[in-house]
This record gives sequence, C-alpha cells and structure tokens, in this order.
Amino acid sequence: MEKRQEDGETVAHLSKVEARSGSRTTVTRSILVTSLALVIAVLLIVVAIGYFRADQTGADEVNSDNSSQIMSAPN
Repeated sequence: MEKRQEDGETVAHLSKVEARSGSRTTVTRSILVTSLALVIAVLLIVVAIGYFRADQTGADEVNSDNSSQIMSAPN
C-alpha cells in the first residue's frame, strides 16, 4: 500500500492484489465445477424419472384413439 498526500489529504493507493484482497486459489474453481456437475446430475435424474413415468400417463392410448378417429372420419 502506498500513501500519498493529495490536496492536503492522505490517500492510499492499493496494488491489484491488495485491491482484490488476496491471491487467486483453485478453491473457487473446484466449487464451481462440483456445483455444475451436481446440477447436471440432478437434471438428468429429473428427466429420467419423467421419461420412465411417461408410460403411466396414458398419452399413447389417447394418441392412438385420436389417430383412429381421424382415420375413420369421413372427409
């Protein structure tokens, strides 16, 4: 830190390292990578659950009923 007198006041000038309050570490990068991996895993689990439960919704039966009604309807 460097202190100077400017206009009758003492002003402190900080270096880049002092201004950001420390040095860079790999902890932040590790936390971000771990968090991203966890979010992707949770999203994959949610999508997989929705995919495997889709057969229980009856959507295939409704689609087949609708398509058979459209095919049998006169033009």
